[in-house]
Amino acid sequence: MLSFVLGVAALVTAPFAAARDDGEVVDRGACSDGSQKRLRIIPDDEGRLDVIGVVWSDDEDLWEWRMTHDGDFSAKGEIRAKDSDLSLRVRRSMLDFPGIDNVAFRAENTRTGEVCRIDLDVP
Repeated sequence: MLSFVLGVAALVTAPFAAARDDGEVVDRGACSDGSQKRLRIIPDDEGRLDVIGVVWSDDEDLWEWRMTHDGDFSAKGEIRAKDSDLSLRVRRSMLDFPGIDNVAFRAENTRTGEVCRIDLDVP
């Protein structure tokens, strides 16, 4: 019974991640201090991955962000949450290597220190 309860608890607390029939992979969830995050990866027919990292913030603070692909640095920068929904969006194109690709997106609020991190495997 204990293993059943622990198994159900792990499923309930696991972040949402879903792969669609077209190969798109999406994960979303809460950041460390109330903001929300999403990482969306869409493979195309030309051997590339369209990667979109989003954070919905509670303010217009500056965020530092970075992406890695298979553990290697891919891109980084700074962006301010804006628009009516106080979101920030980072979009990059990456090569779709043979096998499983691992893509990670991390954003940190430079004022509050809040961290948003998502790590996804793309089949």
